[in-house]
Amino acid sequence: MIKLYGIKNCSSVKKGIDFLNSKGISFDFLDIKKISEEELDFFLSKKSFDALINTSGMSAKNLKINKEFISNSSIDELKHIVLQNPSLIKRPVICIDNVVLVGKEYENFQF
Repeated sequence: MIKLYGIKNCSSVKKGIDFLNSKGISFDFLDIKKISEEELDFFLSKKSFDALINTSGMSAKNLKINKEFISNSSIDELKHIVLQNPSLIKRPVICIDNVVLVGKEYENFQF
């Protein structure tokens, strides 16, 4: 089963939903604001924090999180920050079996 993590009113998430719907692909929508540590760990088993955190988004700007901050922070520190502020995660996150697609990566994935 495909899982799409996002925020309902996010335009990037809406585009991802429209993309999957246009292909006739069924999926479960999950609110990214409610991700568990286990879900974040799964994302991180496939993607780095550099790929996962949207450093150009308002959440990152408000928290002063940039690429340098990410590279100078420990994994545990970053996990804590992301779990407290899940809107830092680039959206949508689409999980297909053992694959994690972040942002627009779904556009180039062979479903």
